[in-house]
Amino acid sequence: MVLEYNKTIVNSFSIKNFREYNEILSSAHSCAVEGNTFTVDETRELKEQGINLKLQNRSLYEAYEILDHFKAYEFLFNNLEQALTEELIKQSQKILTENTIKFSKGYEPGAYTDTQMAAGNTVFGDYKMNTTRMPSLTKSTQDAIMKAELHPLDISARFHQFFIYLHPFPDGNGRTGRLISNFILAKFKQPHVIIGTSEKADYIEALKQSAKNRDTGILACFFAETTINRMQKEIDQKTNLTKNFAMSFKSKKKGKSL
Repeated sequence: MVLEYNKTIVNSFSIKNFREYNEILSSAHSCAVEGNTFTVDETRELKEQGINLKLQNRSLYEAYEILDHFKAYEFLFNNLEQALTEELIKQSQKILTENTIKFSKGYEPGAYTDTQMAAGNTVFGDYKMNTTRMPSLTKSTQDAIMKAELHPLDISARFHQFFIYLHPFPDGNGRTGRLISNFILAKFKQPHVIIGTSEKADYIEALKQSAKNRDTGILACFFAETTINRMQKEIDQKTNLTKNFAMSFKSKKKGKSL
């Protein structure tokens, strides 16, 4: 599937344009999972026009949330050779929340939480204990990246599972976790895992089941299924577009010959 996707989709872009394509998709969908209402097309316009974009029924807060996501994405994916460290994750979250977290939570961007964290009906462990575990998580993940003995999806899912349940920041844990997971995959030239609002319920359930059963393979399977479905959808769209164009061209050519 990855080979077919590379041949049909990736190779139809320049390297620069394909990275921007992924940046727009991942920014739009990752923020949407957290409640942002910008569509993919609006996110693309925001990428092109920046804060000068005339907002239509969208808040300035949402715009800055996506603009900061762009910056965090570029910080990570312009430098894929960076080792995964605690400081890299802090810096990523700092960039990601630079213009929103003070307003929404009263925290400095890049700082760990100093209160108990919860999301939905999930209450995370003791925040003091959780933040002390971050160096161990980043070291074990970086070791796995360097050894490259596991499939990249397994490394990415393992990091994601533990990071989300450590929930070290007062805001932006989901977006930061998804960015870092894709950063790991990109190091191995693997496609992004892009989770949209339609997959949100399954995503949360996969996280819960992975934690309950202490099996990150459950989340890795969700990552794989989500990615395969997206790649197949894009391949089908490109194939159908090409076929429709060819049929239209032949029909016009035949009409002229008559």
